[in-house]
Amino acid sequence: MSMPTDIDQYSRYIYMERPEMEAENLSPLIIERVKRLRAIFSYWQEFPTKTTREIVTHDMQLHKIKISQAYDDVHLCQLLLGNVHQATKEFYRWKINVDLDEDIRKARVKGDFRAVAALEAVRVKNNRTDKDDEPELEFDKIIPQNFVPTDDPSVIGIKKVPGLRDRIRRLEKKYSNGAIEDAEYVEIKDDEESNDGTKRG
Repeated sequence: MSMPTDIDQYSRYIYMERPEMEAENLSPLIIERVKRLRAIFSYWQEFPTKTTREIVTHDMQLHKIKISQAYDDVHLCQLLLGNVHQATKEFYRWKINVDLDEDIRKARVKGDFRAVAALEAVRVKNNRTDKDDEPELEFDKIIPQNFVPTDDPSVIGIKKVPGLRDRIRRLEKKYSNGAIEDAEYVEIKDDEESNDGTKRG
């Protein structure tokens, strides 16, 4: 089985026990990578201020792998961490809403409407219902810029030099006859130094 690159697949594998992965006939390479991802994940959770480079070095030293593979591991782990953190955030938002519902119910029973109003304000802040929804980016409507190669300098604001091409052809014809001539030269020696370290002209 080939090495999957789909993050959804690894999102599922990361929580599976080894017998479960073997039951799905995952290759040893995938199982080893899942083990590395778990190690990176745990290390990063324990030391969240570590830089990407430090995590890469840790992965290389711990698992005896090359730098390119370590960077791939860390990149994939970053994607998985993002998913986990997003899920965790949604969970806590849901939990806060449940707790707020219970607190608001108790406040209503007691007739403490000032507390109800304060709790409702907290609910609004928790769910961000006081803010406009972020617009969805319509990536499918983005039209890539079509670049056409050109040797016309005027497209970047440089004025054309009249007759430049003819001049280039003349110079090429003049200096590109292919003959190599030996040039005369004079060897220049370093100034001799006197006994006291000063140079003599």
